[in-house]
Amino acid sequence: MIHIGFLMSDTGGGHRAAGRAIEAALEHRYPDTFECEYFDVFRKCGLPPLNRAPEIYPWWVRRHQPSYDLFVSAIDRAMASRAGRSGLAHVIGRKGPLAKAYATWSVGVILHAGFSGLAVAARRASGALIPLVTVITDMASPHSGWFHPEVDRCLVPTESAIAKGLRLGLTPTKLRLVGHPAHPKFALLAKTRAEARAELGWDQNLPTALVVSGAEGMGGMEALARSLDGVGAQLAIVAGKNELLAARLREVPWKDPTHVYGFVTNMETLMRGADVLVGKPGPGVIAEAAIMGLPMILTGGMVNELANVRFVTEAGAGVYARTPDKVRAVLASWVASPNELARHAANTQRIAYPNASLDIADEIASLARARASAAASA
Repeated sequence: MIHIGFLMSDTGGGHRAAGRAIEAALEHRYPDTFECEYFDVFRKCGLPPLNRAPEIYPWWVRRHQPSYDLFVSAIDRAMASRAGRSGLAHVIGRKGPLAKAYATWSVGVILHAGFSGLAVAARRASGALIPLVTVITDMASPHSGWFHPEVDRCLVPTESAIAKGLRLGLTPTKLRLVGHPAHPKFALLAKTRAEARAELGWDQNLPTALVVSGAEGMGGMEALARSLDGVGAQLAIVAGKNELLAARLREVPWKDPTHVYGFVTNMETLMRGADVLVGKPGPGVIAEAAIMGLPMILTGGMVNELANVRFVTEAGAGVYARTPDKVRAVLASWVASPNELARHAANTQRIAYPNASLDIADEIASLARARASAAASA
């Protein structure tokens, strides 16, 4: 088995979800060939309080998102310089568990904006010449920490990410536009809408809105969901890991047919059965919805996600509605105008990259084979 290391952190669900998508793509393309390890860099290498980042992140975003947005913006500006990109490496430390892990990996895959400089520094310290691949899981305006000139590949989701990588010193040969790594099950799903709805127990005839708010169920979801009741649409609400929220929503006396879920593993089936997605502008859910041809009503979002809104709206794949009342107004207009809904659905093809995770898997496999060949020749 060829050992692949994913450098990530469970600060939100997106980094691990991207890793799972790539892992599934590797298994689909190259069965029983690759073994993947998830290395939470903050948890295993960080000094306090960084080693508690996976616990701090959801608390911080729920309690005071503006200060978190300010923090992210400040770090982004700092990491736009070479010195800034290597700064986190000195805070966490270049040696230790990460450098030791390199001895067992054939390829290291960077899935977090803060870790490109650290990964390069740890590779130097370890002396293990493993290829480093950055897979950017931001979307339209990636954080500067993603980019380091010494990685071997930088796989990006958008043209604007290519431009930013060039500005930050990467050579064109290291940058490749592949899209955001959605799980291959989204592109490979063969169910029709009717089949998906039958499996889920949904009404076959009502227009259906899928309401999502990330793995943690954050972002004022209860008020948003309640605001949509009564527009004449079937609602499917995914509260993620927030079981208290899911329990409260199940107690609501809904006017429209409504289905409430906690954390789900069949999002591709939910998206196939829906007509429109309502949610925050996270890169993962946008990529998945685009693959499934699902037009989007985006709302809320952190400062680093607002560029994703422009990415979607400029393509005509969706609209942005800042408040629950505005979301309700858009959904009501789409329910009343199926042609408008269909137009936005057709435009999702402009931003869809159904083969992204498979293309990333091929890049990783190519680098792993090249390293194995070089090692055999040495």
